[in-house]
Amino acid sequence: MESTDNQVREMVHTRHRRRRTLLVSLVATVAVGGAALLGAGLVRASNSAPDEAPDAVPAGVAGDKAGLAVSDGAVRVDVYFDYLCPECRNLEQRTAAEVKTLKSGGKVTLVYHPVAFLNGYSSPAGYSTRAASAAACAAQEGRFEPYHAVLFDKQPPERGPGLSEDQLIAAGRDAGITGDSFASCVRQDTYRPWVTYVSDMAASRKVAMTPTVTVNGRRVDVTGPDAGAAIVRAVEEAGR
Repeated sequence: MESTDNQVREMVHTRHRRRRTLLVSLVATVAVGGAALLGAGLVRASNSAPDEAPDAVPAGVAGDKAGLAVSDGAVRVDVYFDYLCPECRNLEQRTAAEVKTLKSGGKVTLVYHPVAFLNGYSSPAGYSTRAASAAACAAQEGRFEPYHAVLFDKQPPERGPGLSEDQLIAAGRDAGITGDSFASCVRQDTYRPWVTYVSDMAASRKVAMTPTVTVNGRRVDVTGPDAGAAIVRAVEEAGR
């Protein structure tokens, strides 16, 4: 995504909905605390919720089927991200220690929402959906978190083709996934409809940017220098 020091210039892309095709045109200049928000993904949120979830959803989905729950606790933390979003990768790295502590302490129900806001930023278009669908295949194998980490470690540049089908399958081996079922799931794009559902649910909730983090439904500013501490503070406040 083209950026200047204090600007993000965004974006024209088409998102395919199950009920209709929505053309999104968004040109934005984003300044947060005087610093640029670089490598983020933006989309105009829809006012309407999507249709019901598809029949095929991966193991570990949250109750609303619009994300993957990886821990259980009193406070809910939702993370919306796109596998092609550089700022999402940065946030993952910057908050890893704090998130690990919150999970291990049993304080949070952590729900990941792999959205496909940046499909138009790969060539050919569609990498965000393919990567998220592959991550759902990994969840079905009980290996979502390690695969999630591998996808961010191997994050391709914007405007390129993204990881190929074979590379997405190979990433599964790096995440400890063996057997043929994962490869078959990736090749068949089994969870593509689910990724559309997750993306549309996010948009209907006015999630217009990746990464977005909410704690018990309230958004947390993760653009500052210590995003991990911001999340911890929000969790502590929500738990009082």
